[in-house]
Parts: sequence; C-alpha cells; structure tokens
Amino acid sequence: MISTQELREELRELLDEEIPTGGTESDTEFTNAQINRVLESASSFHSAVAEGWRRKAGKIQKKLGLYSSYQSGTEKYEYVNLTTAMSAALNMVKMYDDMAARPFQGSYMLGITPPDVL
Repeated sequence: MISTQELREELRELLDEEIPTGGTESDTEFTNAQINRVLESASSFHSAVAEGWRRKAGKIQKKLGLYSSYQSGTEKYEYVNLTTAMSAALNMVKMYDDMAARPFQGSYMLGITPPDVL
C-alpha cells in the first residue's frame, strides 16, 4: 500500500497516536518513517492498523513492571495498569485482523454479496 499523508493521519488516529497541536512526530510512539513502513508492508489498511496495534502492544510489553507508582513528598503518582493496556492493545489487534481477513462483501444490513463476475 502506498503511504500518503491522509493514510498516515488515519492510521495514527486509529492507533491513538495523533500528533498533538503544535507537536511533532516525536511526541508519539511512532515516527512518520515507522508509520510509512507499516503502511507500505501491509496488504490492506485494516492489516496495517492491526500491525500498528501489534507493535504498540510490544512497546507496552517492554514497559511492564517498570512503573506502578511513585511518591514525591506528599504527592503520589500512579500509572495506568500496563497489563490492562497491553490486553486492550491485543484486543485491537484481533479486531483489525478479523476485519482484514473478511473483505467487504456488499451490504452488511442486507447481506448482499456482489457476483464473482465483476
């Protein structure tokens, strides 16, 4: 798949990795070059999203056990449970893998399938 600015933005949005206003790609988990590689190696957009979530789950896996909470004086900071975050990322991988495995088959409401002759 050819990577375009529009596809990069859509992929970032679906990966919850949008570049903040006034920010740069370094403010996210993925550089534009990494996003381009994911898009260019994918057979479909849904498989690109699944691969992005797979990579995001890998990044979360690296962080597991590093942080849970810390205290500075009277202030206490707690981090999100990374196991829960990784589980959510893997659920997204499964959802987009399933979407990539079944290409659009006509109307979802009516269950109409286009003929094979097209």
